[in-house]
Amino acid sequence: MYTLSTSLSSGSSSGRRNARKPKGGGQQLSQIEEKAKSIVGENNVVADKVDRVAYARDLTPYFAIPDIVVLPQNSDQVVKILRLASEHNIPVTPRGGGASFQGSSLAVRGGLVLDLSRMNKILEISREDLVAVVQPGVRYETFEHELERQGLTFPHDVGSHDAATIGGILASDSNGHHAYKYGRVGSWIQSMEVVLLDGRVLRLGTRAPRYNMGYNLSALFAGSEGTLGIITEATLRVIPRMPVFASIGAFFEDLDDLMAASHEINMSGVDAGTLEATDGYTVKTINDVMDLGFPECEGNFVGDVEGFDEENLQHKLRIMSRILEENNGKEVTVARDDASIKRLWSPRLDIDIAICKVHPGYREIGFAAADPCVPLSKMAEAMRKIGEIIRDQGILAAVFCHTGIGIIHPAVLFNPNDSDHWHAMKRAEKEILEYVMDIGGAVTAEHGFGYVKNTYVRRAVGEEKLAIDRQIKEIFDPAGILNPGKMGIDSEERDDDVRFIFPAYVPDKEVEE
Repeated sequence: MYTLSTSLSSGSSSGRRNARKPKGGGQQLSQIEEKAKSIVGENNVVADKVDRVAYARDLTPYFAIPDIVVLPQNSDQVVKILRLASEHNIPVTPRGGGASFQGSSLAVRGGLVLDLSRMNKILEISREDLVAVVQPGVRYETFEHELERQGLTFPHDVGSHDAATIGGILASDSNGHHAYKYGRVGSWIQSMEVVLLDGRVLRLGTRAPRYNMGYNLSALFAGSEGTLGIITEATLRVIPRMPVFASIGAFFEDLDDLMAASHEINMSGVDAGTLEATDGYTVKTINDVMDLGFPECEGNFVGDVEGFDEENLQHKLRIMSRILEENNGKEVTVARDDASIKRLWSPRLDIDIAICKVHPGYREIGFAAADPCVPLSKMAEAMRKIGEIIRDQGILAAVFCHTGIGIIHPAVLFNPNDSDHWHAMKRAEKEILEYVMDIGGAVTAEHGFGYVKNTYVRRAVGEEKLAIDRQIKEIFDPAGILNPGKMGIDSEERDDDVRFIFPAYVPDKEVEE
């Protein structure tokens, strides 16, 4: 019997409803390896276990070694590899930069990792049509630098911009820092090419700016996390880069005042690029480490604003400054040069490093409550409540948020050598997500369900929605081998063929209620 090499945990595997294991063991795996080499070339297949370990991690604390890694360079090779996987019924996990916070790129059932990083060509940038055609392995940072040279932008600067690939960004339908102004990534897809498990190639959408032709399958594949098909090419909308730019910040003794100011800016018609906030703990920690002289506060506001000329920019800044001051904002500051902008954004962007310096040995880790979204009217309450839950469990977290769109990020740091600390984090995770759902929020707004949120899917989406999701999965992947163990589709557990990366973890210990 073929046994996946990642069977490392002592947990149950009862969640594997659809994933069938191929027969033949090592002999069949050798056949798959040789056939894969004939398709993509010997140097594009990773079979040695030491090398495969490099694919066992993402930004979560989980660890799953694939049985084989294949690196295609074009769509035709993807077609052939998926047909090979279908023939042998071996799980396929697509991977880009491995930057998932939710375990989306972990091979939790073993099998084949489809590493798309060598499909990394920017095929075209058209200023006339305002589109760019890219392969899935292009890194966001590389893409944006090339657009910048031509005075254009794809304004979805995700936090992991140096690692995240376009394929991963589209597959998770993620938000960037400027999602407040520019929306979700999925709304910027003009067309895409998707390879299905049986080798069929779907070409969805058009190069034209608008189309309304039947069901919007591009929207279906955006956010599907590789569970329905493999995105092999995308035509994306791009826009001219605004010529002038500034950041603006302020400090508030009361989070209610901060959120009131943010909402007033939202209602003012000023099309700010970002509206962000961090909690007082974050500001204090940054001060302790970087000695930036920020005042004591319950919350720090920072935003970006663009203009088509200097007069337009200054008009927006005057409106935002007035609103911040009228809502009791302290030290309202406008930053234009790189150094000033970096200082203003330090509480938002440097907090993980700062906490690790204050608490050596701690590290930030992806967990299920990393990206909930709450109604805008609940923002101040939710930030306080989440901070309270975290402190009550004795763990560390910087709580920050996108105030304009309701997304809250508790950046949790924990001691990987303390299993009690890990379980305290899991208790906090559960309490946070139950609170978010109780007030009408969403358990995920950026990173997707992935593997980490499997246990929360049913309550989050409801019985009927989950049943329909599973029917959709059955249409595109009846064998259940495309990125299995994700999104609660074929498993609502988190104990498949996965182990915890840190040795202090006790996998059999239940999370205490």
